[in-house]
Amino acid sequence: MYPGVCDEIENYAVHRNVTAQDHPAILRPFLPELAAFTRHNHDNVLQSVLRLLSLSLELPEDTLTKLHDFEAAGQSAISFIKYHPRGECDAPEGNNVWLKGHTDIGTVTILYSQPIGGLQILSKDNKWRWIKHIDNALVINVGDGIEYLSGGYYPATRHRVIQPPVDQRNIPRLGVFYFAMANDSVRLSPLDHSPLLQKKGIKKYFEANMVPTMEEWRRERTSRYGRSELKPSATEERVEEERIRGTVIKHFN
Repeated sequence: MYPGVCDEIENYAVHRNVTAQDHPAILRPFLPELAAFTRHNHDNVLQSVLRLLSLSLELPEDTLTKLHDFEAAGQSAISFIKYHPRGECDAPEGNNVWLKGHTDIGTVTILYSQPIGGLQILSKDNKWRWIKHIDNALVINVGDGIEYLSGGYYPATRHRVIQPPVDQRNIPRLGVFYFAMANDSVRLSPLDHSPLLQKKGIKKYFEANMVPTMEEWRRERTSRYGRSELKPSATEERVEEERIRGTVIKHFN
């Protein structure tokens, strides 16, 4: 995060195949319930979203679902995240930010709406806006994977997490997410057979010999997190940039 700012975030991720990893003893009795919950997110929510995205691109509705096979090698996961109230050790440069502006690495993120505020998205007018809580609702973000597969037609959601409003700042913020990724072997090149993209135009993010697979993109972005040298953007204020495989990744302060 920032120098002098305490790490006040806890995270536990569970691979979509819950038996693919070891778990603490306290969690093991709940693995059947977790497995059912993961399947629900993948089969009932994610696949529905992917079918809609495929149809919107004027492609067969199973185009994107076939790239997200539950049994294939991949790293889709349920994640439980707890944001603790800020402590006194935080330096002023933290600016009340828990997680600075970014895009998700995968294709689709499913977030169960939280009653404690914190999530904001960067709107087209370059202003950060709160995501309102709605009981029993889901927040759906698209990530890098969908942006690249759609040739830029669906840009990845730029979002951040900041401290809640003052009246909620003493309450821990609990989050439940399903971070979906395409199969490890899927190349993140545009679905250029889409009639819609052929009409609207296709943005290509990588040279032909540099297009990463989902696995390669995940590994490169995660291995660089907090280690890359970020350079101020020449065109946007409060934006830092890094290049991965020739394409620009933006970090929003």
